[in-house]
Parts: sequence; C-alpha cells; structure tokens
Amino acid sequence: MTRKETLSDYLFAVIKGKKTGFGPSLFLTLMTWFSWIYYAVIWSLCALYRCGLFSKQKLPCFVVSLGNITVGGTGKTPTAERMATEFLERGYKVAILNRGYRGTWRGIAEIVSNGEQMLMTAQECGDEAYLLAANLPGVGVVIGRDRYTSGLLAIKEYGAEVLILDDAFQHWQLARDLDIVLIDATDDLLNNHILPRGTLREPRSGLKRATMFFVTKTEHADQQRLEEIKEYLARINPAAPIIETNHKPAGFIEIEDWYAGKAKAILPTDTIYGQKILAFSALGNPASFEHTIVSLGGEVYQRVRFPDHHSYSMAEMQRILIRAVASGVSALVTTEKDAVKIPSEFIHRFRKLPIYVLKIQVFSNEEAEYDIVRKKVFEMISQKKIELEKEKRRFD
Repeated sequence: MTRKETLSDYLFAVIKGKKTGFGPSLFLTLMTWFSWIYYAVIWSLCALYRCGLFSKQKLPCFVVSLGNITVGGTGKTPTAERMATEFLERGYKVAILNRGYRGTWRGIAEIVSNGEQMLMTAQECGDEAYLLAANLPGVGVVIGRDRYTSGLLAIKEYGAEVLILDDAFQHWQLARDLDIVLIDATDDLLNNHILPRGTLREPRSGLKRATMFFVTKTEHADQQRLEEIKEYLARINPAAPIIETNHKPAGFIEIEDWYAGKAKAILPTDTIYGQKILAFSALGNPASFEHTIVSLGGEVYQRVRFPDHHSYSMAEMQRILIRAVASGVSALVTTEKDAVKIPSEFIHRFRKLPIYVLKIQVFSNEEAEYDIVRKKVFEMISQKKIELEKEKRRFD
C-alpha cells in the first residue's frame, strides 16, 4: 500500500467516525469549513447549468447515465453489465463510456474493447473499464474524461444507438435521456456530510435531477434504514421510480480459470460452505463483500483490505498468500474488480491454496415492477430513434 493510499484510508476512517481523539476532532472541524466552500462551488455550477448560462452537449443517440451521490461503491459496475446485456438482447448497439479511473492511460478518448477483443490492459484503462469490457462481449467500451468526445468515438466506431455513462451523475456537461442514481442501502445517506467532511459528492438536493433510483445491496440493509431512505427519496423526488435491487452471488471461479475466460468453470455458491476463508479486496465498501461470504456459509477468518481501486503488486500478493497459509484457511476469496488488478505472473504460479473469484449478479427485489420500468425505457429509446431519424432527414 502506498503512502498516499495509507493517508487516504486514515482520513476516510476519521470521516466515518472510526477514529476519535483530539487530532481527528480537529480534522473534522477543519474539514467542515472546507465542506462549505465545496458546497458553494458545486451549488454555483449546478445553478449555472440550470439557468442555461452553461450549455450541455448532446449526442445523436440515447444516453443513459448511471451514477451516485456518494464516494465509494454502490454497485454501478454489475448494474451497468445487466443494463448493457438487456439493451443488447433487445437488438440495440450498445457502448459504455467510462472515465478510466486509476488507469495509466492519459488522453482524450480511447477504445478498451471493440466488443470482440480487448485492446487495453487493466493497468492502462483501470479496473472498472477492463472488467466491463471483459464481461460484456458484443458491447464496446470507451474511456475518457470528456464523455462527449468518447461518445462520438463510440458512435463512429460501433454505430452505438445506446450509450451507458458509467459514474456520470456529476458530469453535467453532457445531456442525457435517463439519469439513474444508485443509492447504497447500507450507507447512512441521511446522516452524511458533503466532501471533504463526509462522502457526499454534492448536496442531497441534487437527487431531484434523477430520473429514477436504484437502491442497491438491500440484502445487507437494516429494514428500518431502508424504509427511511425510500421515504426520503420519494419526498425529495416523487416523480422518480424507486427500484430495490440486491446483489446475488452467482458462484465462484478459480482465478486461473477466470483469467483464461473459462465461464463454464464456475463453481456453485456452496463451494466455501463451512470453510475458513481469507477475504481480500480493494473496494469502497468491503464489508458488503465480506458479508456475502458469510451468507454463503464461509467463515471470514482473515480479512485484508486495501483502498478502493488499489493495484496489487507481486510482493503484496505473496504476503497475502503467506498469511493465508500461516493462518490455516482453506481458500482465498476476492472480487472480479480485484482479480483484474492481480499480476498475471502470480495467477499462473504454483499456489498452495486456491483463490476464488466471487461472481455477482444484480436482481430487482420486485422483477414485475422492474419490467414495467424497463418497458418504459425501451419505449423512450424507440421514440428517441424516431426523433433522430426525422431530424437527420430534415438536414439531408
């Protein structure tokens, strides 16, 4: 773990109230003042876009934004996978636009996958973009901070009819047809604070911009808190449908098989039942991942946590493996998001213990309700295509 990551981890613990004493209290007081400055800047930007002084760019296709209002994992990646698959099955040409966060690539826009083969490594494009490309054959993935430019590239290269913007709720520069906000049901949204005092990326009033809400990870949530979150969302944005979703484990796959793309090598969810497990991850919410292991009958005997998006070195993986062997666990378990950042030379070396990659799928708690919303979305896409075709004929 780098010095920067160690400091980030400590500050996050202070913000979450896990560190107490004079130092953390002084830090929180200082961060409160910075939060007011950050609030003023964000509010001003939103106001400028609302009143039209800052214009939004428009792409000639249907644009879906998946985002959140907090820092940390809310389940955007598996949700993006499900939505992209549904659009693809409906016959639409789909591409996903991702920032390429924590990747080494620097540029305006670049293709990660053309839907048939990978054109960048996980180190170059970042873990999320690589994972989306690896799990979605037939879907193009493009990275770039400027979503308008990367969107034009996706349209030019794939003829994309539907673009999914991954993590773009605060990307005000680009107009979208659908703004889906993911809310982590295990996060204390109602008692949170604006950055840097808390983990809110913008004031909660920004939720009024959402077209619909996905309340995620409900399987791990306290029922009372879940109801409080839903009541708050319904009050602040009564027009937006609220869909409850849960993350269900689909099974495990040994990391060497996962790396080789052997989808048929998936193992059942009871593979770790009754076994002592070392869980390691670099996630925004590692507790949710670890809770899933416990729900499948495994005992999280050892846990190793790194800051979100951390890339593993050979030395770190060797230390994790040595710790696992010394503690007498039966296996190591990690996530797909982590698996893409493990050095390939470590994956293929001789190991005394298996490393299982947990595969997750997103489901709606009320599939019938979700089907109604999905039908409306397909109708919106069809209507948008008709409008774009009319506009094109008018200019021709």
